[in-house]
Amino acid sequence: MLHQYYKLPLELEKIVSKKELKKCSLKESIAHHLHLMLTTAFGELLSDEQFGNKLWEEDFDNVSYRNRQKEKILLSLGKTISRFERRIEKVKIEMNVHQEENPSGGDPRMKRRLEFAITAVIAATNEPITYRDGFFISPLAYN
Repeated sequence: MLHQYYKLPLELEKIVSKKELKKCSLKESIAHHLHLMLTTAFGELLSDEQFGNKLWEEDFDNVSYRNRQKEKILLSLGKTISRFERRIEKVKIEMNVHQEENPSGGDPRMKRRLEFAITAVIAATNEPITYRDGFFISPLAYN
């Protein structure tokens, strides 16, 4: 293997005790990195404030401008991927917003769920890759 990729989350106790960290494939490494890009707000990574996307700056309670909002998020995410994930090319990003009823306690609540599909080609091998991710927003929750 030309490069070694480490599985996330990193086990810091193994680093401190100089033990071997778990490895992952190139596809898994790219998927981990895309997940970090999706779930990071601009300014959250102190070493580079341009890492992240506009998703976390949007107000999802205001549905009157959903298409414009979606375009801004996709453009922002596309710029971040092209800048920080150079192992892939020909990137296409799809984002869908779904409303789901989430019963909690006794009062059913409507929550918005964002679903992402990112398709690309691995630059080194010309192999296709598809990454799917989704989470509830307002309040944020992962599946």
